[in-house]
Amino acid sequence: MKKFIQKYTSKIFFLTKNLCSETKADTAVEFAIIGAAFFLFIFGIFVISIDMFWQMTLDDAVRNATRQVQIGNVTTGSAFVTAVCGEFGLVAPNCAGTLQYSVQGGAYFGTGGITTTSFSSSGNLASPQTFTGVTATSAGAPVLLSVQVAYPIPFKVLSVPGGVATENGTPSLYSAVATEMEP
Repeated sequence: MKKFIQKYTSKIFFLTKNLCSETKADTAVEFAIIGAAFFLFIFGIFVISIDMFWQMTLDDAVRNATRQVQIGNVTTGSAFVTAVCGEFGLVAPNCAGTLQYSVQGGAYFGTGGITTTSFSSSGNLASPQTFTGVTATSAGAPVLLSVQVAYPIPFKVLSVPGGVATENGTPSLYSAVATEMEP
């Protein structure tokens, strides 16, 4: 029995020694382990940078469209969508069809005045496509303006939790502006 154990122990040691000394595939195995994490990291940077670019472009488009409402060049909801999508639609597919907006004017914020539209956890405005109370003012009569816009992101990466890159925890980009109308 002792010779049997010695015989097979020496064979196992010999096989183990030969397998451990073999280094031809080390680089490929190391690359497979580290390369997968590296490419996942690069992909994450790519997805977040696209979303941040869209957010920056949406914010700029909403500010510019709000300015057009503020000075009286935009007076309807369709004109507001055209103003936003004229700038934002260059990078966002189907902007006019999926853009949600709420443009409200009034003398004050709160009950009886401007009530901001709630933004749900699913990324939708509670009352989209609202354009109310926006009128030109006479000198010295302030009218406040509230603009809210939501745009659902057109793609979803299944392995990334929704709302990781949108900063608001939803699968939609959101932009809001509050300002005063000009006489």
